[in-house]
Amino acid sequence: METNQNSTKPKKTVKERLKAFFRKQWVQALLNPHFLISIGIAWFITNGWSYCALGLGAYFGINWLRNIGAVWLGILWMPGTPEKLVTFSIAIVILRLLFPKDTKTLAVIHEKRLQLIDLTKKSFQKFRDKFKRKKPAQIEQNEPGQIETKASEAEEAPPENDP
Repeated sequence: METNQNSTKPKKTVKERLKAFFRKQWVQALLNPHFLISIGIAWFITNGWSYCALGLGAYFGINWLRNIGAVWLGILWMPGTPEKLVTFSIAIVILRLLFPKDTKTLAVIHEKRLQLIDLTKKSFQKFRDKFKRKKPAQIEQNEPGQIETKASEAEEAPPENDP
């Protein structure tokens, strides 16, 4: 292993980094043969049929079949389509139906789902707080260690009545 002159930690090689990555529990769950079969079936449900329709329509000269496949592929290749989300959602449902005894993979997927939901909530909260408009507060220090916050000095003073 090579060592970086500025740090005391040895620099990891690419092979070591790849091994560490593939040892992670969620990567092993995604590369599980049961889940890969489920992803393949889900991919064919969402995308694969359109590739087959395009190829068969072009080969046999069936224009309507070729056109349907081409239109669906055009939709899939547009930016912003939720195709991956739908494919993985269908894959998880297929995994539950075909391999109900594969609780380890389902548990890892469920745990990762909860982590993503929590991360999304935190990110949305930061986004919302960033754009939330607050009145600027003036900070006045009365005694050492005691801080009092006031919205403005105009609220403090009683209104003057001038005749």
